[in-house]
Amino acid sequence: MPAQAEVVFEGRITSRMVDEGPFVDITGTYDMVRPGPVFEVDQLYMRKDPIFQLLFPGGLEHFLLMGLPREPIIYRTVNQAVPKVHAVRLTEGGCCWLNGVVSITKNKEGDGTNAALAALTGHPSMKQVIVVDEDIDIYDDRQVEWAVATRFQASRSLTVINNAAGSSLDPSADGTTSKVAIDATLPLGAKGFEKAKL
Repeated sequence: MPAQAEVVFEGRITSRMVDEGPFVDITGTYDMVRPGPVFEVDQLYMRKDPIFQLLFPGGLEHFLLMGLPREPIIYRTVNQAVPKVHAVRLTEGGCCWLNGVVSITKNKEGDGTNAALAALTGHPSMKQVIVVDEDIDIYDDRQVEWAVATRFQASRSLTVINNAAGSSLDPSADGTTSKVAIDATLPLGAKGFEKAKL
């Protein structure tokens, strides 16, 4: 066992299954009851005055542990679809699981849509992705919303995919979900979109 461990449970994961839940999940809602294997504890070891840290469900540490490891996977998938990816973020408002933002440099028209579709492929639980140019700080929600407000038109830059498999953690999904891809990138060679320097 690890020498610095605070608490160690020694036991066996059995083949017996029992219903677990409902538990609060990453969305802050109650997840469905589902079967899980029984763990039988044989020995319990602990330090004197051990620290036993628990994950607070539906909070920031839950976001970090589930969402952060997905971002490099999304990045790699998008990088296969477009030539220049700057950053990927699963947003806190989307529970670091359901909504994302991707920053790219476009090489040709359609790169924004291709990047969005690749992001949805890289993280199948995601149901909304916004693609922005490299001048937008994806960690600043106001800048992302500004890009959508000033660079996006639903009639030409919105892709909706209906009846797609989504996340079981999305309480609004009913077996399948609709996914939204928003291309909030500038048209190549566009004039009149430059942000004023204040």
